[in-house]
Amino acid sequence: MIETACLSKTSGPFGRDGVYADIIVPSDTDFAKTHVMVHGGMHSGVCWLRTPDNREGWAIRLARGGDRVICVDWPGCGRSGYVPPEKLTGQLVADQIAAAVETLEGEIILWTHSMGGAIGWRIAELLADRLSHLIAIAPGPPGNIQPTARLLSQGPDRLTLELAGVPLDVHPNAPVVLSHEAARAKLIGSSTQFPRQHTESYLAGLQAVPRQLFLERINFEGQQLRMSTPNALAGTRVLIVTGDSDPDHPPAADSAIGDFLTEQGMISRFVYLPEHDITGNGHMMMLEQNSDQILDLILVLINETQKTNTTTHSHR
Repeated sequence: MIETACLSKTSGPFGRDGVYADIIVPSDTDFAKTHVMVHGGMHSGVCWLRTPDNREGWAIRLARGGDRVICVDWPGCGRSGYVPPEKLTGQLVADQIAAAVETLEGEIILWTHSMGGAIGWRIAELLADRLSHLIAIAPGPPGNIQPTARLLSQGPDRLTLELAGVPLDVHPNAPVVLSHEAARAKLIGSSTQFPRQHTESYLAGLQAVPRQLFLERINFEGQQLRMSTPNALAGTRVLIVTGDSDPDHPPAADSAIGDFLTEQGMISRFVYLPEHDITGNGHMMMLEQNSDQILDLILVLINETQKTNTTTHSHR
């Protein structure tokens, strides 16, 4: 255990299925809430812990606020235990994370990002009676409303798909690896807030994405995880947070997720950062130079709401 500035951090297995997690708790106070943070593709739970310019990440700040924080690595990815590729599906990832979280006591706030958002909708269903909030950062949509990927060509040794307008080859029995150029375009893009002096070291730390999880994320042949009982989440508060420099997440697309969730009875709020005078953010807002300002806004919005059965959808 590492103790630093009134925080205690442990790292290792979380639950019985080999899910790895960093668990940070305030060492000088009891905590009432637990934040469970699920990363996106090409990353691990480390993305919540520290920024490329070596500032404390959202997880540390949440713990300093008096809450327990658990940053998981997807099963079969990052530092979690090995899962054979043929068994590694979004459903397995959701099942194992949900099973670990189910053992916790007290209020749970689920945070997801990007590809982890698509998995997170299913995790939320599995934990429907446990969640107070779901915070979705530039999330992938559930398969219920996601368009299918465009197939450009198919042969025995590869699929060529269109990703953000660019051809991408996907090979059988191999993970998907984006070039630095493609990763830079997707994850950083035109962001004016990403610490550009750390771009190369950040890109060097990215991971491959398991093939099946990638195909699900782009909804190839309709494989994306769907919400099967979304009305079970009626009354759950959801924040969908999007920046203005994220090429794959225009506000109309992420707002449509909120519309769908509201139709299912959730209390969904779409948060477009420029409408709160926060500009220049790309896909990795938790790593960007104004990440503290964004987290402060999210915490204000969390505190403004209470879990009820009233359904409202606010664009503010």
